[in-house]
Amino acid sequence: MAAKQMIRNTLGLGAIAAMGGILGIAMAEPAAAQSALATVKKLDGAWRGGGTVNPTKGGRERISCRVNYNVRVSDFTQRINCSGTDYRVNVSGNMNVRGNNISGSWRETVRNYSGNASGTVSGNKINVRISGVNFTGRMNITVSGNRQTVSITRYDVNTKKYRNLANITLRR
Repeated sequence: MAAKQMIRNTLGLGAIAAMGGILGIAMAEPAAAQSALATVKKLDGAWRGGGTVNPTKGGRERISCRVNYNVRVSDFTQRINCSGTDYRVNVSGNMNVRGNNISGSWRETVRNYSGNASGTVSGNKINVRISGVNFTGRMNITVSGNRQTVSITRYDVNTKKYRNLANITLRR
């Protein structure tokens, strides 16, 4: 009888350990999702700053930018308005955060480009792949306190390489 009880206890402990492992895995996803949402929530509000843009045609140019994020639970909108002497861009995006993944759509009104965006949130970084009929690239955002840096690259179909398009530093 003691052997049967020992087997039951061992099986019970095994089941508890297995359930603990499953719960640990299940709980890791919400923690990661909460971390991603916390990073996105840090963006909420109005930002200003500037940087440089390297257009496909024309030389490198200094730009000033205003960016606004409106974060609501697990989705957010982004509005980017930048201009320089000869360069202007107005982009709006609607994004959704699920776990560590981010996806949505964007539209640039000066050149009438639009498309989809998808990527990941990890720590204080958001890395997004941008695709559309007229534009393919990447946007990387790093948030640190009241400062964020935005780096945008564009895929060059002729060279088959990504080239730097813009580097922007923003502050609240």
